[in-house]
Amino acid sequence: MSSSVQVLWTARYDYQPHWKLQKHKHDYFQMIYFLQGSGRFFLQEHTYNLAKPVLFLIKPNQYHALNAVDHLKTLDIKFQVKDKLLKQTLLRSPSYVLEDDAEISHLFERIRWEGEHKQSLFRELCGSYLFQILILYLRRSDRSAQKDDTTGEQQKDEVITDTVSRQVLDMIKAHRAQELDLQQIANSLGLSNRSVHRHFKETMGMPPMRYLLQYRVEKAKDLIRYSDYALKEIAELTGFKTIHHFTRVFSEIAGVPPAAWRRKYCQGICKDVCIDPHFSNVVMTVTHNSGNGNTAKLKQL
Repeated sequence: MSSSVQVLWTARYDYQPHWKLQKHKHDYFQMIYFLQGSGRFFLQEHTYNLAKPVLFLIKPNQYHALNAVDHLKTLDIKFQVKDKLLKQTLLRSPSYVLEDDAEISHLFERIRWEGEHKQSLFRELCGSYLFQILILYLRRSDRSAQKDDTTGEQQKDEVITDTVSRQVLDMIKAHRAQELDLQQIANSLGLSNRSVHRHFKETMGMPPMRYLLQYRVEKAKDLIRYSDYALKEIAELTGFKTIHHFTRVFSEIAGVPPAAWRRKYCQGICKDVCIDPHFSNVVMTVTHNSGNGNTAKLKQL
């Protein structure tokens, strides 16, 4: 199904306070994920105050603009939809989903990584990731319409029907920043270590303690992305006893130490990545200089 969509361009962008994205429109789809910060987003005749994570779907030929009040962090993707049924479904879908969704933001990042490294068949893989984003968006918007307040992470785990595995997951997420081992989990459930291990591995495909480590690393990545905590503080907040243990586990799971991962992430900010080599666009942003008035800047956005 990845051939039904085509990624044109993506970026991770930080808008500085008082930057403005001028009112404009285009003939392709766009998604902007506002992760952190505040501002005002204008879409057609509506104005949205940005204060919490929110994912917008901008449909072809819809006018939109942005005023950043403070430091505003975003993920951005522009794309075409070739499948007629999917396109009609998206055109009828809501304009936004108000949700902090690690699963969708991870897929955004995967598209950007593929676009930067351009390995074989990267465009096809980008299309596959985008298709997943669109399906998740439609699911999330359906749940929003039903006034379901659960988070994306909780929604993703709703399919787990095994009671023991569900209880283990709940314990891991509730106590990820505390000392936790298999014996403690088993004791709290009144089961043996072996029984807990078997249930969880059959359901999740990995032992519970391995899942705990991966979960802690994903939470650490979120703190690296969206906060200014020092790595030592991040280690403590995600349940690692020492910075050395944090570095070792993070390196094993992420492939690089946390300091290198942070540098790489920061280097990618404001970097535009064209997936389609024939795609380019220039949109006017305006920065505000208190002494000299407004200064226009051209940025690919």
